[in-house]
Amino acid sequence: MSRKERAPKPQSADSTHRDAQPHRVPAGAGHWPEVARQWEQVGPPLRPSTQDIAFLTDAIDSWVRDNGAPRTLILGVTAELYHLPWPNGTNVLAVDHTQCMIDAIWPGPRNAVICAEWTTIPLQQGSRDIVLCDGGVNLLTYPNGHRQLVRTLHRVIASGGLCILRLFVPPKEHEATDNVLQDLLEAKIPDLNLLKLRLWMALHKDITQGIQLKRVWDAIHRVAPDFKRLASRIGWPLEHLLVINTYRNCSVRYFFLSLDDVRHLFCRNPGGFELETVQVPTYELGERCPTVVLRRIDTARGRSNG
Repeated sequence: MSRKERAPKPQSADSTHRDAQPHRVPAGAGHWPEVARQWEQVGPPLRPSTQDIAFLTDAIDSWVRDNGAPRTLILGVTAELYHLPWPNGTNVLAVDHTQCMIDAIWPGPRNAVICAEWTTIPLQQGSRDIVLCDGGVNLLTYPNGHRQLVRTLHRVIASGGLCILRLFVPPKEHEATDNVLQDLLEAKIPDLNLLKLRLWMALHKDITQGIQLKRVWDAIHRVAPDFKRLASRIGWPLEHLLVINTYRNCSVRYFFLSLDDVRHLFCRNPGGFELETVQVPTYELGERCPTVVLRRIDTARGRSNG
């Protein structure tokens, strides 16, 4: 497999895509370094499972059979995506907006990763065949950040190329925060990864406002201020529970889109994609972690088919 592509120099055309509204809520100086430092404590469903990897591999293999080795772009530095069984000749490039995450997590060569925003990716038009993102779309503001992401991906992905996203979507029936916290206190939640996913959705009320991460920490601390006692009570390793402290006073917001929201953005406004498949895993909370495969088409056709 060839992974020797150097990160291209930023193209001046990308700067024209910036608008007055930020596409992410700025993080405090210490948030992403702390996430990077404790990354090994993060697991499925917040990282891809074997089943998620199988969904990705099937979609990629189908494209490769018709088109050959792809020019791939990973949004983020998810190691599992870099280590997919890419065919010989594949070119893998990644883009992440945080240098500390790149330094701590990216498993590939340094000349195959760019530190840049996903909404202004410094790549030439049509220079990538497949774009992958694992659970990262929620990092962007709605609607401005998501719309700009769609425009940027439509520019970067070649005609007929794929955009494959694993999403975190709200449940059909909204879950009360108090119910989640009661399950926590009764040791009915296996680990922090599942707790985070449930509390994100429970506390997420308005898609344009998102959920500020400090509210997750506040909710847990309200019912169990002694984390050491809580860990003992529910049978979690204390170091695992204490990862939640990355959320304390954290101003970062996540914005969770439904499948219908994603379909509207990619297939209608701004458009330029067709939704090919939706795969839903069977693990716990898998219904909130679907993988969608979108095919890049010309903009005029994409809007007419919305």
